[in-house]
Amino acid sequence: VNHVTCAFCDMVCTSVSSLKTHIRFQHCDEHPFHCHLCGSSFKNAYDLHKHVATHNDSGAYSCDVEGCGFTSWTLRTLRQHYKRA
Repeated sequence: VNHVTCAFCDMVCTSVSSLKTHIRFQHCDEHPFHCHLCGSSFKNAYDLHKHVATHNDSGAYSCDVEGCGFTSWTLRTLRQHYKRA
């Protein structure tokens, strides 16, 4: 089994591709994927895709208190909002 060691920490990976992923997420501050709706940036396309879905209001839970405007993607978070508010 080949072992590749990270030059920045003690992490040992089993392949060069997994080492590259480790370095990108643990040691690199680059965020090349940008949201065209709000300007947030992400390290990979999947995280950007998940973020862009949050801009879509369909399926979101929203607070029914007049003037609140709180929305959530999960019922659990909405219930936590009700408890706090």
